[in-house]
Amino acid sequence: MKKKIWIIIGVAALILLFIGANVFRAMNKEELTVKTTQLKNQEIIGNVMIPGSLKFADEEYFYNEPEKGKVGEILVKEGDKVTKGTTVIRYENDQLHLEKEQNALSIESQNLKISQLKKQLSDLSKKEKDLKKEVGDKEAKKTIDPERDQLKLEQKMADIEARQLKIQRQTIEKQIAELAVKSEIDGTVLTVDQQSASAVSQTPKPIVHLGNVGKLVIEGVISEYDSLKVKEGQSVTIRSDVIPDKEWTGKVTYVSVIPEGNEATMGGMDDAAVQYPIEITLDSAEMEARPGFKLIMEIETDKRTVDAIPSEAVKQDGEDYYVFTVEDGKAVRKNIKVGVTSGELMEVKEGIEKKDKVILSPSDTLQAGTDVKVK
Repeated sequence: MKKKIWIIIGVAALILLFIGANVFRAMNKEELTVKTTQLKNQEIIGNVMIPGSLKFADEEYFYNEPEKGKVGEILVKEGDKVTKGTTVIRYENDQLHLEKEQNALSIESQNLKISQLKKQLSDLSKKEKDLKKEVGDKEAKKTIDPERDQLKLEQKMADIEARQLKIQRQTIEKQIAELAVKSEIDGTVLTVDQQSASAVSQTPKPIVHLGNVGKLVIEGVISEYDSLKVKEGQSVTIRSDVIPDKEWTGKVTYVSVIPEGNEATMGGMDDAAVQYPIEITLDSAEMEARPGFKLIMEIETDKRTVDAIPSEAVKQDGEDYYVFTVEDGKAVRKNIKVGVTSGELMEVKEGIEKKDKVILSPSDTLQAGTDVKVK
C-alpha cells in the first residue's frame, strides 16, 4: 500500500516539474524582447590612436662650455622674454684677447716687411738704370736680375704670411664674438641655474633653459603599419587622462621617413619594433596641459561612406565576427566580414543585407533558434 502511495507521489512530482518547466519557458519566451538595427550607408572615419608627450615647439638649452673660458655673466633671469639674437651668457677668456693683440703686432710687423721689400725693389730699378749707362743693357740686366728675383720671392712669401695672419685674425675675432652666447629663438627664460655655470659633472645641467610657451607640439611614434596611413595635414583629436573633460584639436605636421633608433632598427635586429617619430601641432596655444604631459592622440587617417552598423551589435569568436538577426521570430546567427571601426560604428563588408534586422547588444547566452520578440 505504501509503495503505491509513493508511486503516486512520484508521478505527481514529475507532472508538477513538467508544468513548471513549461511555465518557465513560457515566461522566458515572453520576456526575451530585443531591439534591432539595420545596415546603413554611413560616413566613418578611420583613425590611429597613439600616446604622445606635450613639448615646446621651440626650446633651447645653454650648457657650460669650458673650452670658451669661464662664465663671466648670465644676462637673463627666469621669466624674461627674449628675442632671437639676445645675448644670454657672456664668457671671459683672457688668452683669446692676448692672442688677438699678438696677431695685431704680427700683422703690423709683416706689413712693414712688405713695405721694405717694395722699397728695395724700387731702389733696385734705379740702380739698374745707372748701371745700364756704365756697362750697357745686357750686362746690367745680367747683374740685377738675380737680386730682383730674390726680392720678388721674398715679397711673395711675405704676402702669403700676411694673408695667413689675416685669416688667424678672423678666427680669433670669431672666437671672441662667440664668447657672447645668443638665443636662436624667441622665447621665455624658464630656468636659470647659477651653479651649473661652474660645476663640472658627467651629467651636466643647463645653465639657462628657454622655451616658446606660445607654441606647443606633441611628439609620438607610430608603427610601420600605421606609417602607411598617417600623413602630414591629417586632423587629430587630443585628450588627457589628467583633464578628462577637455579635448583639443591639431594637425599632423611631421612624419619621419626614417625609423626611430635608425642604427638599431636598420642594422639587422629583426626582432626590434620599428617605430616612426611624428609631430602634431596644436590648432590653439590655449591648453591647460603643460609640457611633459602624456596625451592620447586620435589621428583621422581617412573618411568615407560605407555600409555599417553599431559596434554593439557585433560579437567576436576568435578571429570570426558575427551578428544575430531576427527571422520569423527566431534569432539567426550570421558570420560577417568587417572593415574599419569608427567610434560607435563598424563597417560590414559582407554577411548581411540592408533588409536584415540585426539585434542590438545581444546577450552572451543568446543562441541561434531562440524565440525573440522585436521591441
